[in-house]
Amino acid sequence: MTAVENNPSRRTVQWWDRLGAALSGPWAPRARPGGGYVHCEPDWSWHLVLSDHDLWCVLDGVGRARLNGRDITLTAGCVLMLRPGDEIDAHHDPRNPLTVAYQHYSHDDAGQGAAVDDGPPDLLLPRQVHLDDLPEVRRHLDGLARIRRRPGPDASARSTAALVALLLEIHAQAARAAGDLPPLMDRRVHDVVEWLARHPTRRLDLHAAAASAELSADQFSRLFRRETGQSFRAYQVTVRIDRARELLAESGMTVSQVARVLGYADHRLFVRQFKARTGTAPGIWKRSA
Repeated sequence: MTAVENNPSRRTVQWWDRLGAALSGPWAPRARPGGGYVHCEPDWSWHLVLSDHDLWCVLDGVGRARLNGRDITLTAGCVLMLRPGDEIDAHHDPRNPLTVAYQHYSHDDAGQGAAVDDGPPDLLLPRQVHLDDLPEVRRHLDGLARIRRRPGPDASARSTAALVALLLEIHAQAARAAGDLPPLMDRRVHDVVEWLARHPTRRLDLHAAAASAELSADQFSRLFRRETGQSFRAYQVTVRIDRARELLAESGMTVSQVARVLGYADHRLFVRQFKARTGTAPGIWKRSA
């Protein structure tokens, strides 16, 4: 793997800011004809020299490809990020045929309105990425498909925004695979964390959370601490205090009202927990916000 395809600068905020600026500015991706979902026929094969960029994602099945002389195994979660001039020769097992999603696109020079085949070398995705979160990439691909099915004056702008989001997601998954970004949170913990974020006024019992993850309370407690760095109870308090800070800063509610809507029967407990996590009392926080 080349230095471009395993770039340590992806560990920095500046690299990601630069990538975002390029994708939303002079190197914005534009969808081209050719995109969608395909259940490949039993005798399917693919032989092509690319004239544009092609995002090609395996959703199911098994196959083999030879890309620019390099052999690649095709399984669910494999994404090929093909570039102009790339030569690919692919086939699959007809007993386990491939299902793929793909999108052809180009990068435009906003100043000239012309296609740009080569972007900044250190911002290019590797030609092969194995996804650690295929459902998230599929969600972005579904969004692109909906835009294609509903053409209108907004279609070009929306497809560009959707492509940028999709490419950033694949960049993030490639960076996680290379160790340049932290791994995804365990899905069982993630689902509970998302529930807590959406329902800061409600209390979730540890045993109920563990049951939703199909774990014992002890197993879930250990997993939750490992993934979040906090105990389950402490994390719930953090979520409530984060919401309290928002309410105190952005609403006309009093400290007592905020404590009450967040489920605190004991006003002193709310003040104590707020101060422990912010370093200041809620009344002072509200006045300074």
